Amino acid sequence: MDIALITYDGLPDLDPDDGLFRDELIKRGYKVQACIWDDDSVDWSQFDISIMRSAWDYHLKKERFFAWMESVSKQTKLLNPPQMMRWSSHKSYLKELAAAGLPVVETHWVEKGASAKGVFDSLNWPKAILKPAVGLATFGVKKLALDDSGSGKADNIKAAEEHADNLARTEDVMIQPFLPSVEDYGERALIFLDGKYSHTIRKSCFQHLAPGGHAGEKSVPSDDREVAAAQKVLQHLLHVPLYARVDLVRDFADTPVVLELELVEPSLFLSFHPPAVLAFADAFEHVLALDKV
Repeated sequence: MDIALITYDGLPDLDPDDGLFRDELIKRGYKVQACIWDDDSVDWSQFDISIMRSAWDYHLKKERFFAWMESVSKQTKLLNPPQMMRWSSHKSYLKELAAAGLPVVETHWVEKGASAKGVFDSLNWPKAILKPAVGLATFGVKKLALDDSGSGKADNIKAAEEHADNLARTEDVMIQPFLPSVEDYGERALIFLDGKYSHTIRKSCFQHLAPGGHAGEKSVPSDDREVAAAQKVLQHLLHVPLYARVDLVRDFADTPVVLELELVEPSLFLSFHPPAVLAFADAFEHVLALDKV
């Protein structure tokens, strides 16, 4: 069976973390090739299955990426499924999760082309995080004061409105509270393989885009409340993803809340938890058995 592991031109030979997965598949007798998603010379029909791993520039080429997914999914089995990845690529899914009663970070929205004028007036947060609804790592992300610190509340709100309006020229905008817990406790990235919890990684806030383990991440013990919160989110999905990462933070009441549900191209930090390499390969073979590809 021929398998493509999908990457981008910044990592033509894959994230080293994903190289562990490739090596395990090869040990199991599969033919595996790293392929750049927007390399027009790739014949995707030659692959039985193509697994998305590190297309870390898709947010810069959204329309091309979505068209590519639709085309490629007709030539090879694409994992995660394209409809699932597309849904996860725009963080408006947080609205759906919140409506279902699931714990998510409080989020206010400014639609593409709209103005943020007045949005910040009623927010009683010392600081806010502004970011585009489609983006990776720190792309477009900015922390801004909303209180009387610095140049004064009116000036701070004006600066926040200007940044939101600038982002809204090209994308829907998210406005969330800055939660102090991200500076000490950190963000928690919970990795799931075939719907089963694997391990947890602590991430720093405003972490730059880098191969797994190259941006200060570290392995941390599992937390029962966090695992339970993440599992409820995955249970909301109509289908079990091959891989998923649920990024959580602690809110002002120390409750785990969802920051992101990563179903497109998340780092899975396999090198931090060696059993996960085998578990990922097992998850892949379970999907094969179910689908009889």
